[in-house]
Amino acid sequence: MTEIPHAYIRAALGSREPVLEDILRSSLLDHRMPTIQVDDNAGRVLQLLTMLRRPQRVVEVGTLFGYSTIFIARGLPEGARMTTIEIDPKAAELARTNLARAGLADRVEVVVGDAADHLSTIEPESVGMIFIDADKVSYVRYLKLCFPLLEPEGLLIADDAFAGGDFSPDRPGTEEDGREAESIRTYAAAVGRSPRLFSCFVGTRHGLLVSWKRA
Repeated sequence: MTEIPHAYIRAALGSREPVLEDILRSSLLDHRMPTIQVDDNAGRVLQLLTMLRRPQRVVEVGTLFGYSTIFIARGLPEGARMTTIEIDPKAAELARTNLARAGLADRVEVVVGDAADHLSTIEPESVGMIFIDADKVSYVRYLKLCFPLLEPEGLLIADDAFAGGDFSPDRPGTEEDGREAESIRTYAAAVGRSPRLFSCFVGTRHGLLVSWKRA
């Protein structure tokens, strides 16, 4: 796989905004959050897709400390709302703080709990865009739950779509690595072959898989 030229991307698009730099440093250094947030270019892609699609309702599965949430919320049209679901109460509380620091608290509801439980309460075909960036082993389960919630011409976006790069059989790794890779491969095959979806990969650091639901 060709390495994404991150230094070139940063040089072309400019430095990270001070508010984002502060949120990232505080979350990773002061609060010891894991460094598994989306990269800045992926965040910009999410914001651009949101601006282009102009969804009135967005759902995010997996909040962490709200870095991707900020980018998506920035792209929302006037009056639109976003719900982001996080199972870790500590991370969810930090996400609320970060959203407030970014001036976006009024656009986003942070829900603490199991994503599958919350997704089951949402009415079908009521969501314009869904972003999945949570437990990789559960990606196929999330697909089954999220697809009915998407309105016609809605977007379904999954992060870590490259499954970390090389998941060939002779690659050394843990059993959990294998389960995650298999789940992501199954997810990718399902959306790629579905007659109800039009899908493509976007070459961010870990890969986004974007699917458009046919009307």
